[in-house]
Amino acid sequence: MQKVTKALAAIMLMTVTLFFTGCEKEKNPTENYEVHINPDYVSIDWDKATLQSSDDSTGYYQIRFSGQTPDIQPGSIVTILDDTVAHYIYVETVTVNGNVMDITSTKATLSDIFYDTEFALSTASEGKSSLKGDVHYPVRAFQLDENGKYHLLFSDDVDKGRTNLAHIPINMDGRELWSLEDYCRIYMQKMRIDLSLDFDMYVNFSGRNTRELWANGRERYRSQALDVRASLHGLTQTEQVICCELYRNYQYKPGYEIWYHNPVQPIYIEFVVGGVPIVLKINSDLYREVEIDAVGQLTACAGFKYTAEGNLGFRWQQTQGMSPIKDFSQSLELVPPTIEGRGKIEAKVWVFPRFRVLLDGALGPSFDIKPYISETVSGGFREDLLGQTNDYCAWSFDCNTGLDACCGLSLQFIGYEIENWSTDDWNIFDFPLYHSPQRITHASGRPTPVQSGQVSFYVFDKNYLLNTEVLTILPQIVKFEARGELSSRYAIAQNGMVSVVWSPTANDVLHAKLYDINGNVISEDTIKIGDGSDDPDGNLDDWVDLGLPSGLLWSTRNIGASSPEDYGDYFAWGETSPKSVYDWDTYRYYNSSTGSFSKYTGSDGLTILQPGDDAATANYGGRTPTKEEWQELTNNTTSQWITINGVNGLCFTGSNGNSLFLPAAGFRWGSSLSYAGSYGYYWSSSLYTDNPGGAWNFDFDSDRQDVNGGNRLDGFTVRAVRQN
Repeated sequence: MQKVTKALAAIMLMTVTLFFTGCEKEKNPTENYEVHINPDYVSIDWDKATLQSSDDSTGYYQIRFSGQTPDIQPGSIVTILDDTVAHYIYVETVTVNGNVMDITSTKATLSDIFYDTEFALSTASEGKSSLKGDVHYPVRAFQLDENGKYHLLFSDDVDKGRTNLAHIPINMDGRELWSLEDYCRIYMQKMRIDLSLDFDMYVNFSGRNTRELWANGRERYRSQALDVRASLHGLTQTEQVICCELYRNYQYKPGYEIWYHNPVQPIYIEFVVGGVPIVLKINSDLYREVEIDAVGQLTACAGFKYTAEGNLGFRWQQTQGMSPIKDFSQSLELVPPTIEGRGKIEAKVWVFPRFRVLLDGALGPSFDIKPYISETVSGGFREDLLGQTNDYCAWSFDCNTGLDACCGLSLQFIGYEIENWSTDDWNIFDFPLYHSPQRITHASGRPTPVQSGQVSFYVFDKNYLLNTEVLTILPQIVKFEARGELSSRYAIAQNGMVSVVWSPTANDVLHAKLYDINGNVISEDTIKIGDGSDDPDGNLDDWVDLGLPSGLLWSTRNIGASSPEDYGDYFAWGETSPKSVYDWDTYRYYNSSTGSFSKYTGSDGLTILQPGDDAATANYGGRTPTKEEWQELTNNTTSQWITINGVNGLCFTGSNGNSLFLPAAGFRWGSSLSYAGSYGYYWSSSLYTDNPGGAWNFDFDSDRQDVNGGNRLDGFTVRAVRQN
């Protein structure tokens, strides 16, 4: 197949913040307990002993003692501390030569040492564990670096005030996930994980009422009713930018596999329970999984920022098996999608850490935390050579996100080597983030053009996080149909707006349509030709109903503007004509010689503009909105800072899906125009009664919107309203 142009097929940005806390919400199992130790267990003081040589595979150990040699006999159980591992051994033979002891042994486990005993281990700082009561905390922790050197992380005599045991930063920027000849290359443009984790574990060794007989005739008892509970708690922050470059039509669904083993060196933690040393090891591996089904050349980008809070853990009982502990709540913020090219792609990507806890040098609990994102982009068209009725051109974009999690438990560390228990993947959540396109509507509420000219429409997408429609930021395709002349049959929306020049015939109707990839119309809006007689209150028949409680209609253009994005004219408060200079000397109601106002003085009882002083009434129809009506607009709509035809502004979307655009037109003071493109200032009809030199106005920028007081002399823009 001929190699096609290189296309970046999927970029997904996810900033993931995960909180894991606690175990089961029930009576704490560790509040009152006793530690029962096998009487055959012999404790070795390793401050007075040195391991001279060892062979774990054969069970041979040679120990030199600096003081009295302990009474270790065949049948004794001891702990061998070998660097970072605690080996529990069952002594078969013992030879003592002075202060040197040679031992041959077979492997023992914790269940050989403890009976009718429960205890809890927590790596959290003392008193901060999710398990309360009699909890055992680490006596020390250390980490082995890449050069084989040990670094002490903390010891209990100096670090009782620490916060988290493990702060694990992982940086995998630029690392390649897959490279498959001329088909596909997937890599991590950004992959950073910052972990601050602690681990809680409760173990109950019960039912010590059966025995095993060894070849030498000695009896060996073992717990037969084990109960294990484990959970993670702490903070995980992840930022991922996953890039996939596709060169050909391609399908790839291999399943997940380990990507990197120990991206950060393991951490070793030492506990002491009833005189028995227990060494716990925590490590993490990165796993990867991708599913891709793509045709053609395509570039799609999308992602999310994610925060989840809750519990992740499990309980395993020897008599009942494993049950999960999970309780999550989450919030999401969408990273806006972009797309270019043509074809179809379905992509789903996971990159996730697996945390493992090892006791007795063997596997213990494991935790998988698996955020994912999926995208589906598809397009289609049909060209009817004999006419225009049945042809179409369309594409769609859908983005979903979710979180999977699972836990596992290998029972080797308590003597049941053949048993491995794990949960199935729990889907914590899965729901759509974004869908495009959703709906099209004309840019004005009820336009009735009376002559040829440009007609504009809004195209909306569905943002499921906000449960609202938003102006599309994608280049959606709109088809126009009419009997009269059109500048184009198709147009591409830019920043949510699409326009066509229409020369209508008598009784003409303009249709604007959105299609799905199968050629079905998913949304349509129409404009009928009219003479304007049904709209006596407006020179342009363009008012929009936003579904406000008052039923108020808002004009789609500023006074003096020719389009929704046009700035229009600027007016001092209470004046009905624009002018070249805006100051107190030119203000209609101010006497500079006396320093007083001739109207709207604060004492004349006039607090709302009269019709003769209202720029909206005099120049357009309707009136200027009051302070309360501006507040009604902001309280009952959603707003979005957008750019239309190069003009910045604020777009309000009502509960009925209709929208209103206010350009950030700035304001005039003196002979200058200030802050155009960055700020918007719109007059209300309400006097600022606390200071008659001011009036209430609505002002905004890209980050905020407020109703404030402004100087009456300033030149602000005006938007008209009227009752329905």
